[in-house]
Amino acid sequence: MATALDNLNAAYANVAQQIADITANPQPSYSENGRSVSWSEYLSMLIDKQKALLQAIQLAGGPFEIPQRAHG
Repeated sequence: MATALDNLNAAYANVAQQIADITANPQPSYSENGRSVSWSEYLSMLIDKQKALLQAIQLAGGPFEIPQRAHG
C-alpha cells in the first residue's frame, strides 16, 4: 500500500513530466469555438503545483530541523 509520501512523489513526477512535455513541444495560445487555451497559463499553473507538491513532500518526509544561529 502506497504511503502519502509515495503518492506525493508520484504526483510530483507526473507534473514534472507534463512540464517536460510542454516545454519540449511548445504550443501557441489559441481560441476555438469560444474556448480559450493559454499554454503559458497552463505552464505557470503546473509550476505552481510542482512547488506546492515539493513543499508537501518536504513536510511529509519530516522530521526536520531548522538551523538557527546563536546570537551572542
